[in-house]
Amino acid sequence: MQSRNERHRTQTKSKTVSRQEHRKKAKKGNRNNNGSKRTLVAILTAVILLLLAVVTKVYFDVKGTADDLFKEANTNSKYSREVDLGQPSGEKATEPFSVLLMGIDTGDLGRNDGMEDGRSDTMMIITVNPNTDRTTITSLQRDTYIMINGVYDKLNAAYAYDGPALAMETIENYLEIPIDYYISVNMRAFQEIVNAIGGVDVQSDLTFSEQGFDFVKGEKYHLEGERLLAYTRNRYDDPDGDYGRQNRQRQIITAVIDKMKSVETLASYQNLLASLGDNVQTNLRFNQMQDILMGYRSAAETIDEKALRGSGEMINGVSYQIVAEEDRLAMSEMLKRELEIDDTDEAIDSSTDEVTDQDADQDVNTNTDESTNEGTDEGTTDFEY
Repeated sequence: MQSRNERHRTQTKSKTVSRQEHRKKAKKGNRNNNGSKRTLVAILTAVILLLLAVVTKVYFDVKGTADDLFKEANTNSKYSREVDLGQPSGEKATEPFSVLLMGIDTGDLGRNDGMEDGRSDTMMIITVNPNTDRTTITSLQRDTYIMINGVYDKLNAAYAYDGPALAMETIENYLEIPIDYYISVNMRAFQEIVNAIGGVDVQSDLTFSEQGFDFVKGEKYHLEGERLLAYTRNRYDDPDGDYGRQNRQRQIITAVIDKMKSVETLASYQNLLASLGDNVQTNLRFNQMQDILMGYRSAAETIDEKALRGSGEMINGVSYQIVAEEDRLAMSEMLKRELEIDDTDEAIDSSTDEVTDQDADQDVNTNTDESTNEGTDEGTTDFEY
């Protein structure tokens, strides 16, 4: 039998061994924890570096493309102005602005690519107001009878004569508003941009067939490629003529704006950039595009669609769309409200001699031609506010 002292020594030795083993296990556990922490930090660092690399690549890819698209357009209109799109970081923008969106008839149907030697068959004024959280897309008829450099002609001739600058200046003088920026897109880019974002979904407003594609009023269609172009081209089978085509084009633009806000679309940015190339021009600089993206996103939540309509008439043997003076003025006032322009501002003086001259010239050799009304009633308009 062990004595009391021997039993005490044995218990003390056991406790000492237990404490040593516990310390060894604790050190091993600490080494494992430290190793896990180091691994986690390394993974997070790698992820952050990867994200920075991707963001940097996207930045320079986008900046490079934006620089390639830039083309200045200086106008001589008294309505021209400078717009400050910038705002303090994280804050919402406060200054409304306008963009003239032009669809150029090149890059399709056997026509040459690029932006030269074309006419602006589609013309839309886009006003963006961050204070009302509203964007308004207003279509202008390409055959509108309008003064260009002192001579009356069709609206779409302005671009053919002297590019975007003259087109902007002509519309500024006609509607007595500033056109701050422009974006020109030819038919090839229009198709490829929509393809790059995976197409868009719209509901057809008309039953018709175009280029082998059938559309039924009220049915929904996924549009891209040739089907997209067929949907936006038709006007001869439309009782509303070119105005009906404009409506379908606005449908597409609205759907594109909506889809561009999605994460999936941002993931395909390289395809989107590749679709631009030589087929898009704008006087928006890269930093201004950034300002719009950061400060004006809420204005895309509500998109209104408008159209300035006229009636078909023959002048000196040429078919034009004649816009009633009251409708021109109403459109001008609506756009001024969207841009928050005060008529008392010296930069925006609503009294122009050109407008009164236009009314006088319309009395010379004018005859109503019902075939050019393209579905509109003689002498009537359909402009809604």
